[in-house]
Amino acid sequence: MNILIFSDSHNSVTPMLRATREHQPDLILHLGDHDFDTAVLTDAYPYTPIRAVRGNCDFGSKYALLVNFEVAGKRIVMTHGHRYDVKTDLIPLIRMGQKAQADLLLFGHTHCTHYEQVDTMHVLNPGSAMKSCALVEIVDGEIFCRHIVL
Repeated sequence: MNILIFSDSHNSVTPMLRATREHQPDLILHLGDHDFDTAVLTDAYPYTPIRAVRGNCDFGSKYALLVNFEVAGKRIVMTHGHRYDVKTDLIPLIRMGQKAQADLLLFGHTHCTHYEQVDTMHVLNPGSAMKSCALVEIVDGEIFCRHIVL
């Protein structure tokens, strides 16, 4: 399972289209701040499922602030991060992820890439989709994360 992750696209869809074409993911996740940019991805790749959350700039969004789901046997929790004050401290976000028993905890908002592993939980921010994204591969029950410069 290949998952392409974007955040904070702020109406910059060309890098996301290029990354999607190049990596042909099984699933696309958008972590907010111009979640309506996902409509362009949906039009270009109608057979690739897309999930999104609402960011602090997504006024009137149809998306939830937090999404918790399972794919390929792994629990994924995704949020934009502004409600967890991620620009200051990741501890509230990490505690939420631990409580949700996340295998992969995804957030955006800072526009900066981030990756760390806390016990068995992978904590990932793909950065701003104007500059970077992340590719997560789930292979034989293991999670592999990497950032991609756009």
